[in-house]
Amino acid sequence: MPDSHNTNNNPEFGPKQSRDYKAYQEFIRCSYVNVYNKVTEQAYLEYFKERDTHHAGEPETRELAAKIMDTTPAYQLKAWSIRNLRRLKYSQPDLGIDRMMHDQSGELDPEINALISDAGEDLILNPDLDMPDYFSWVDFHQQPGGVWRDDVDGLVYDYGRRTTNPNEADPNRVYQVMWDNLPKDREYKRVLDWGTGHGGGIVYWMENHPESEGYGVDVAAPCLKLAHVRAQEARVPVKFSQQDIAAMDYENEFFDMVFHMFMFHELPQQVTPDLFKEVLRVLKPGGVFIGMEISLIPDQPAQHIMQFTDGWLNNEPYMPASIDADYPAIAKAAGFSKAKAIGANRSREAFGNTAKNTPPKATWNYYVFEK
Repeated sequence: MPDSHNTNNNPEFGPKQSRDYKAYQEFIRCSYVNVYNKVTEQAYLEYFKERDTHHAGEPETRELAAKIMDTTPAYQLKAWSIRNLRRLKYSQPDLGIDRMMHDQSGELDPEINALISDAGEDLILNPDLDMPDYFSWVDFHQQPGGVWRDDVDGLVYDYGRRTTNPNEADPNRVYQVMWDNLPKDREYKRVLDWGTGHGGGIVYWMENHPESEGYGVDVAAPCLKLAHVRAQEARVPVKFSQQDIAAMDYENEFFDMVFHMFMFHELPQQVTPDLFKEVLRVLKPGGVFIGMEISLIPDQPAQHIMQFTDGWLNNEPYMPASIDADYPAIAKAAGFSKAKAIGANRSREAFGNTAKNTPPKATWNYYVFEK
């Protein structure tokens, strides 16, 4: 797939950013890089030393791994850093992302509403939509108040994602490496971004596949407003709609492909089977449901505890159950004819090992389900 001009990386609509704000957020980003590399590496090394010195011969379970890690200074530092760097990124009183956006909301709110005033059928909002409880109860990623209350919340989410993968200069690259796993023997004429958020995924798809019809669905109106603006900036047509993904209003067999980005771990396991059935309903025969999701390294309890910790510290309460789930089995039970998990090539796509003989800091699967 050729690279596009990628307007999403240089948006036109957004806040005024002071030099102090930019310097502070760069400090946060660099701190993330250090924590996810050097501090995580040291935490693993301290863990293995303690395990081999005082627990040799014991079964290496998650319970033992958690018990050992809780005593190591580097793990304690990592846990403190992850929790507080994210909190400070958003909520520092003068230079946090949330603070900056809300301080400028008097200008940003009317501007975004003016930009969407002639959206017509390209942006369908539903002010009477009831937020699913599992969504409204949690301020995911520590974004204050969540992503659905104020008009600037979409901007907060969009700017916040730029330090989620702090080593990545292009925040949309993750979509490309996911789509590399699409079956090559079919066309994707009508495509849905499932949980579109800021719209970066479907805009990026449409920049590179102008022959497609692009759609995006989400429950959060502020995100959808921003997504429409980003599509307009990129000069690509996308139809965005505010809906609960449990009961979408698209016709049966409407889409050739539905994709998502790290959605599964934001959903409680109780609702996942029915959500899969709803995606199956809107897919054409032969259609593909593809997504990317965090996974665990088999037989590495220390890595499991490290990943669970990141979920708890980042206000992602559904993550521990999610990354233990057998999604291909759930998809097959929902009615998909084919369902597979493809492990990421960690040396190319994920974060890589922290040091020799230590697990990766994180990894993921690509899930490809076919109707």
